[in-house]
Amino acid sequence: MSPDTKSFMFSIDPGVRTRRELALLPFEQDVLTVSRCFFETYEKPDSQCWMQAFMEAEQRFQPPFGATIAHATHLTINFLQTARGGAFSYFPTSDAMAEYAVTPAEKQLIEVMRAVGAGDVEKAEWAALLLCHGGETERFLAAMERLCLIFGQIEGLRYQG
Repeated sequence: MSPDTKSFMFSIDPGVRTRRELALLPFEQDVLTVSRCFFETYEKPDSQCWMQAFMEAEQRFQPPFGATIAHATHLTINFLQTARGGAFSYFPTSDAMAEYAVTPAEKQLIEVMRAVGAGDVEKAEWAALLLCHGGETERFLAAMERLCLIFGQIEGLRYQG
């Protein structure tokens, strides 16, 4: 297992939430699924889950946006992994829990996306700082912002990363 990622095996963890509890919007659920494929790619490169990520994106998002969204999601995850410098708990897409559960780290990822999409700069920066364990967040936030731009949540770009 790569030091950059860590799959989350279900246990009775008070931090695990359901998608319903978090009221995830359809696009948030879809981005989470694509993100999980990329996390698995970092954990197990030989699995080539990046191909599954692109296939998931092509199936979940209207043409011609699937590949663009997959690429933007990959950049976001890549910069997150670089800034974080530690394990990220996630549910692999093959895990039965993946359909309805969200790890605390995944919840934080969604919180950053929501704050960026809402234009709440202060909340986005604090949430990103926590998620990245104090690492450099500018490139991660810039990538997340571009993802939100694709979904029409924001109109302009603030981060230069």
